[in-house]
Amino acid sequence: MDDETIYRKNWNDLIRYATVLVGPGDAEDVVSTVVLRILARGHLADLDGPRAYLFRSVLNECKTRLRRRRSHVSIAEAGGVVVDDTQPHIMQAVLDLPPQQRAATYLVYWASLTVTETADLMGIHPGTVKRYLHLARRTLRGVLDER
Repeated sequence: MDDETIYRKNWNDLIRYATVLVGPGDAEDVVSTVVLRILARGHLADLDGPRAYLFRSVLNECKTRLRRRRSHVSIAEAGGVVVDDTQPHIMQAVLDLPPQQRAATYLVYWASLTVTETADLMGIHPGTVKRYLHLARRTLRGVLDER
C-alpha cells in the first residue's frame, strides 16, 4: 500500500479519535501535523503497522497539545461531534477524563474495538487498557452517582 492509500484509509478514524482527545478545532491540525512529521522522516508504507503508529502518534500529539493548553475540552468545543445521543453531562464527564483514559474509552466503547486492538493502536499492553477503562468507569460512575 502506498502513503496516500494508507492516509485516506485511516484519515476519518484519526480525525474522530483526535476530536475526542482535543476537540474538533484542533483535530485536523493534529492529524496533519502527525502525518507531515512522519512523511518528513520517511514513508507511511515503510512503517510496521502504519495504522497503529498513526494512532499512537496522534495520541502523543494530543497529549502534548493538552499539556500546552492546560485545560480540558469542553462539551461546547466537542459540539456533539463524537456521539449525538449522549446526554451532555455524560459527554462532559468523558471529555474531562485524562487523555489516555479518554482514548481507551473512545476506542473500546464508541469505536467498538477489542481491548487487544485498542492496545495495539495505543502502543500499550492490554492490561494497561483495562486499567485505563477501570479508572474511567470509576470516575464516570462517581459523576453519574452525583446526579
